[in-house]
Amino acid sequence: MENNILQLDEKFADDFWLLRKELFEELGEVSQNMDTSELKLATKQYFLSHVNKDLISWGIFQKGKLVAIGSLCLFTRIPYNENLSGLEGYILNIYTAPQFRRRGYANQILDTIIEYSHKNKIRRLWLNYSEPGKRLYTEKGFTEKNNEMELFLQ
Repeated sequence: MENNILQLDEKFADDFWLLRKELFEELGEVSQNMDTSELKLATKQYFLSHVNKDLISWGIFQKGKLVAIGSLCLFTRIPYNENLSGLEGYILNIYTAPQFRRRGYANQILDTIIEYSHKNKIRRLWLNYSEPGKRLYTEKGFTEKNNEMELFLQ
């Protein structure tokens, strides 16, 4: 299991949460002092009910610890000219623990996501990127689109 990309399943819910929490801490969305028990519960419940259905996640382990991760959320929208099946994938949480960076793990995970998408006839992949990840995504052929907006409802 070391250095190989592994498709995660239900038994990796705790590992998934721990690395996702580390990502949130790095982004400043949670702090180490913050009570994240509700977020942990919601994340694990989501993972357990969606993994390998409409959430496909891959990880790389070092010495039994998940050190890199990437996920693909699948959904179908109304077909359009460039995507008659309507099947799309949203890539999220491509993240490598800081001490394991610069080893190509994000690249390997992204290649796996793209290969999975080809095999499963997913016509469109999209993501939000951080500045450090932008170069990798551009090298893989992703292009910027500036016409999206969002609204969070209370």
